[in-house]
Amino acid sequence: MNKMSATLNAYKGMTIRNIKIYMKDKTAILLSMLAQIIVLGLFVLFLRDNYVGSIKDGLGELQNLLSDSDIDKIVNGWMISGVIGTALVTVALNSLVVIVKDKEDKINYDYTASPVKPHTVVLSYFTASVINTFVVSAILMTAGFVFLGISCDTTYSPIEILKMYGLVALGSISSALILMVIATFFKKSSSLGSFGALVSAAIGFIIGAYVPVSQFSDTVQTIVNLVPGSQIAGMMRSLLMKSAVENAQSAIGSKAGAEFANQMNKLFAIKLNIFGSEVDFTFMMIYSIAAIVLFLAVNLIVYKFTSKTKE
Repeated sequence: MNKMSATLNAYKGMTIRNIKIYMKDKTAILLSMLAQIIVLGLFVLFLRDNYVGSIKDGLGELQNLLSDSDIDKIVNGWMISGVIGTALVTVALNSLVVIVKDKEDKINYDYTASPVKPHTVVLSYFTASVINTFVVSAILMTAGFVFLGISCDTTYSPIEILKMYGLVALGSISSALILMVIATFFKKSSSLGSFGALVSAAIGFIIGAYVPVSQFSDTVQTIVNLVPGSQIAGMMRSLLMKSAVENAQSAIGSKAGAEFANQMNKLFAIKLNIFGSEVDFTFMMIYSIAAIVLFLAVNLIVYKFTSKTKE
């Protein structure tokens, strides 16, 4: 019992330490927000008007059946899903810099020499990254709900809101586990920081935040959609945009409404294209959970061996 208590206390202490290191690092927080700044900048300057115009042009004479607010609900929902989807990746990565800093400061050697088990160290890094990622992303998600409510009078049911925060939690876990594997192989925090800047710039393309992945070839769509982060972003788009698309479909009515909904689903990749087939919300959820299980095992194996390696 005393041994279990000591392990829990060590785990708690290391987790709190790792959280504080990220929260006190203003540079890491700024880098975490880089992708979101890019998404918002592109949306305000270019993307919003382009997609609103494309939707209206596609409707032709039927555009009078939809208000500007109806169209804004669709486009703004896509934008918010991109902001949250990128945050889940960038915050997780930058909060994991502590792993590399511990190597630089030889703290990992102290862990190896102490009674603390490798899996306890791994879980402390993981938990801290998940908490950091969830807190930042949940704040952005809350701001997103407020923005959607004010800008285009979009409202969601309590169940839909809970599902979105559930996806934020799932995405936080998934991103932390996957990126921990990558972070483990860096030896300098400056190198990981540079890598993080590249990821911040690229992740928007991968998950369809800058440009919907439907604009890519089938091969490229398959490649980017196999990334677990794309699955999380796809589920977010589904939840945030579903009611807006359905309301627009009802307003247009008949066969034209169904065709419009189908076009929106394809344009904004509400259903992902993998190997030429569309996958739904259920598939994306199963895929994401499977990725979590896989990378949890990989992290335990990787840390067990790397923690014993002396420079």
